[in-house]
Amino acid sequence: MSCSNTVKDVEIVMRTKVKLKDPLLICGLPDSGFVGKIGCYHFAKGIKAIKFADMYSSHLPAQTIVNEDGTIDPLKFEFFYKKGKQNLLIFTGDVQAETAEGQHIISNAVLNFAKGLGCKTVYTIGGFVTSNSSNPPKVYGTTVSESLLKDLGNFGIKNMKNNNILGMNGILFSLSKNCGMNGFGIYSETQGEFPDVLAAKELIQVLSKITGFKPDLRALNREEKRLKQIQNSLETKVNNEAESKTRGYIT
Repeated sequence: MSCSNTVKDVEIVMRTKVKLKDPLLICGLPDSGFVGKIGCYHFAKGIKAIKFADMYSSHLPAQTIVNEDGTIDPLKFEFFYKKGKQNLLIFTGDVQAETAEGQHIISNAVLNFAKGLGCKTVYTIGGFVTSNSSNPPKVYGTTVSESLLKDLGNFGIKNMKNNNILGMNGILFSLSKNCGMNGFGIYSETQGEFPDVLAAKELIQVLSKITGFKPDLRALNREEKRLKQIQNSLETKVNNEAESKTRGYIT
């Protein structure tokens, strides 16, 4: 089976032309605990990766984002690049496609685009939902070929077995084999109830080992504090409401 050339309902808008030698493609999209999105976006930001393309698709939800300054943006995906001893392509976005068909179409378009830029290896990252996550969260991985499993072990990643991976954070690397590319999926434990910065940080550490880049995570640390405050506030509100209902019942 060959890599699909399907680009139906997908548009890639280049901001600048990019030439890279053997770049790795790193992908992370919103998922459980937003782990894939947080990890991928803040890894790109932390290494000062440069945005060079946007991807739009009619398979995304019919929704528009209103920014803090009052302007609007359509939902989209973004491509970044970073040059170094190991060149990188980084793909992330606002959401995932709504349907299975859309997820496959967009994933194929991403892989075709990356392959055209010389990419031979794909890493996707995301959250692995568990009711009892470790502290720090454990990181699991899988590949498109048994011969590649040892590569995961070299970075301290545990093998994932007998599980299902939902959405584009699984589809993207699984389809890479059809494109003649090596594919890896790397997932950090999360309970998935709130944006999970701790799980995302574990993935960023793994990406740092794989790529050799050491990101500045000060922005992520600030975001972690802000999200923790929101989470604590919500939990307090829920507990207070539950206590109020209990008192009313006893009375």
